[in-house]
Amino acid sequence: MKKARPKGFTALELIVTMAIMAILLTTGIPAFKNYSWNLRMKTAMDVLQTDLNLARGRAVSHNIQTIICPATDANDCSGQSAWQQGWIVFSDLNGDRHKQKGETLLKHAGRVDLLNISSSSSRHNLRFYPNGSAPGSNASIVFCDRRGAAEAGKITLSNSGRIRMQRNGINPTENCP
Repeated sequence: MKKARPKGFTALELIVTMAIMAILLTTGIPAFKNYSWNLRMKTAMDVLQTDLNLARGRAVSHNIQTIICPATDANDCSGQSAWQQGWIVFSDLNGDRHKQKGETLLKHAGRVDLLNISSSSSRHNLRFYPNGSAPGSNASIVFCDRRGAAEAGKITLSNSGRIRMQRNGINPTENCP
């Protein structure tokens, strides 16, 4: 006759297992939080860069001035330099940098949570001409989160229309809380 093996865990096995789980959780949770913040930053930067490319491509392919600007709704630009409330891309038929009835809305991007996205106050409406250039001074859009400038990112738009992205930290003096 066979002896029945007891089912279950001993107290020692349970304590060792819980200790290993505690170690894994204390090392894994901060890494996961950092990964989550990095992913949020990367996604927001990728979406805005894609929309800048959309605006430039539309200007060139349809031979029409195109605007991308911060906006809280799809009706018009907000006139602010804060982009985290969302933005719009539209064809500017009359060249006034404001969306009018009859001007095609190409994209309305919604609110971006937990990030501060800002451009200089003088360059909140970004305009692309049919030759692909972006007149005015070079524009920078800075992406910050609660980790500060060390983990911030930046999209730079040159006068020639070149769009460049910088991740993993910026100069601390660049308006990043």
